[in-house]
Amino acid sequence: MKKYNVSVAASPLQLLNCIEAIHHFKMRNNILILLKTTNTQSLSQMEKLMLFIEWENIYYVSLPEKVLEKLFFSKIIETSLKEIEKGKIQSLVVGEYQSTHVHHIVNYLNNKNIYLVDDGMSLLSYNVYRKNKTIKQKVIKLVYQFLFYKLKDIKYKLFTIFEIEDSSTIKNEYTFFKNYINQVERSDEVYFIGQPLIELNLMEEKTYITELRKILKFYNKKKFVYILHRRQDESLIKEISVTLQFEYKKFDNLIELEMLSSAKVPLYFATFFSTAILTLPKFIENATYCAFKIENQKFINQSRERDEELASFYAEFIKNNIKVESL
Repeated sequence: MKKYNVSVAASPLQLLNCIEAIHHFKMRNNILILLKTTNTQSLSQMEKLMLFIEWENIYYVSLPEKVLEKLFFSKIIETSLKEIEKGKIQSLVVGEYQSTHVHHIVNYLNNKNIYLVDDGMSLLSYNVYRKNKTIKQKVIKLVYQFLFYKLKDIKYKLFTIFEIEDSSTIKNEYTFFKNYINQVERSDEVYFIGQPLIELNLMEEKTYITELRKILKFYNKKKFVYILHRRQDESLIKEISVTLQFEYKKFDNLIELEMLSSAKVPLYFATFFSTAILTLPKFIENATYCAFKIENQKFINQSRERDEELASFYAEFIKNNIKVESL
């Protein structure tokens, strides 16, 4: 009987890591469940990544955003994925562990061999999320179970760049995408990897500009190029770039893949706390990487949880030989 391997991805980074897992574990007969949102750029990036794999089938499933969509999501999954015979699934590769909707899909497909891949820095909180469920999480679970969501606890094997305690972990070394490295020329530039802190209402625009000004001063006269995040407001960054006098770029793909196909790459990469500062050294070794530390008080809503989360991010950077600078 022909066995299938199913990947479930909702973002470009999730899909990139799913593809790495597929090649690491030599999975054949691969099926992709691509979870769509209203973010068209995210979908465009995922569709480009899809070309790296020959898929047996691809299922497009829209993640619910409105209340009515959430009410009927369990039925939609049953209808959308009824062609996937559960008894023929060899393994699952999943990019998200906190989403109730993804949790339901994984439970619906009902497989014991499930790999969880990285989706940014969130996997660092995996054990906390798994062991210490908040009252809010418990209430949400009860509500969704009433709506016929399948939410049984899942035992994941982690395929990750991180070291996660008390978990079955396999190291992701990005051996597949390393094969596409073809650049040799280096430019004396700084690529600063942006994050949608203003758009997500995490930081005031004035504060963001102040922090960027400090970083520009840190790099003195080096050419500074701001790399726009797909969820950032381009008109806003354009306005800031004029004020602070720097160049910005908007990539059509993940920065990791843009660098692999580029004729030249910068000597310096920097960010606040983007995961790309950890993944890029896997592809490009001879560059300088730096994370600029943001204090908790710079955020709009300060909390002990965010303070602990940021501390874990910067500790992970230091552990991976990424320089951390205070502003």
